[in-house]
Amino acid sequence: MRGQLIAVMVGLPTLAILNSLWFGRELKRTVRAIGRLQSTADLERYKRVVARQMSAALVQLVLLAAPPILFGIGAVTGLLGMKDLIYVVLPAVAVLLVAAGFRRVEAEARQIPAESEELARQRDAVVRTWLKRPLPDW
Repeated sequence: MRGQLIAVMVGLPTLAILNSLWFGRELKRTVRAIGRLQSTADLERYKRVVARQMSAALVQLVLLAAPPILFGIGAVTGLLGMKDLIYVVLPAVAVLLVAAGFRRVEAEARQIPAESEELARQRDAVVRTWLKRPLPDW
């Protein structure tokens, strides 16, 4: 049972890394492909990728919250000891390093140039939602 618990505690952050890589690369490809918001079609494409980013962030929360909870359960039941905390800490650090690698791409996406004031205003509204809300509201 201890081995299974550790496997899940390590497996969930592994899924979180894959989640970060998949959606981070998608964001990078989209920002590079659009380059500049020139039309409502570009804005709609931008909104779709941002909506997926927001959904991926919610999944990420679950993937990262579960290992400490599982560790707590394992510690209370006596299946895990303090030395097993390493199976929570090291994978979490790996996830943070991968996520940090995409911070620049996220910043570029939030500041993607817009051809007109109207597109810039709409981009800014999307970015506000992206940063402040759990789900898109457009």
